[in-house]
Amino acid sequence: MDFQTDISDEYARLKGNSILSFLLDCVRGGRRKQIERELSTPEFQTYTKLIFSNQLSFTYMVVQFLWPQIVRSAVDGGMSDMEASGIYRNYILKAQQVKSVQALLDLHQQVFLEYAGKVALAQEDKRYSPLVRKCHHYIKEHLYDSLTVSEIAEALHFSRSHLSHAYKRETGETLSDRIRKERISAAMQLLEHTSLTLNDIGQKLGFSSQSHFTDIFRREMRITPHQYRLKPKSQT
Repeated sequence: MDFQTDISDEYARLKGNSILSFLLDCVRGGRRKQIERELSTPEFQTYTKLIFSNQLSFTYMVVQFLWPQIVRSAVDGGMSDMEASGIYRNYILKAQQVKSVQALLDLHQQVFLEYAGKVALAQEDKRYSPLVRKCHHYIKEHLYDSLTVSEIAEALHFSRSHLSHAYKRETGETLSDRIRKERISAAMQLLEHTSLTLNDIGQKLGFSSQSHFTDIFRREMRITPHQYRLKPKSQT
């Protein structure tokens, strides 16, 4: 029996290292779809049962060891340190609140998927000119401020009309469109990872009222903020 246990432990270690290396590489490359496929395989389910304990405290200890590796892979793939660290802190807070091993394992899978998605967006940004990337960076850094196109133009030392024209010519969207999309993306994060009210989220992101926030969110996502918060994360 002890011999069989040793064999199982060794198999779990070797197979786990192989699967983890593959998943981390997918995160680094922004390949979310490949991660989704891997997480759904019987092999991954078997590995999960072998490598993780049925004890919540032990499982929490394992993810505390694994998640920083996912964060590092995401940063290596092009994600900003600040954004990656912020998401990590949110997931740690959620992990501290879960009451079952399965809930923590579900969260563990979400971490892989979210970081891979963020890396894909960061890598997509690389195809743009330095000017457009500077606009995107400024928007992300000042998303919770009272952000306007004029403010971005002033910060980057361009006239509002020149910057607006150059940005739209290259991206096909306006700077106002980009600001709105980034705010909705930030709202999704807050809805998923915090217990802030819709009114608080709307105010935090510069919407004039909760109804304004709800209208813009629904127009962009085809679903209300409240419905999004209740939706299982596997469907988002």
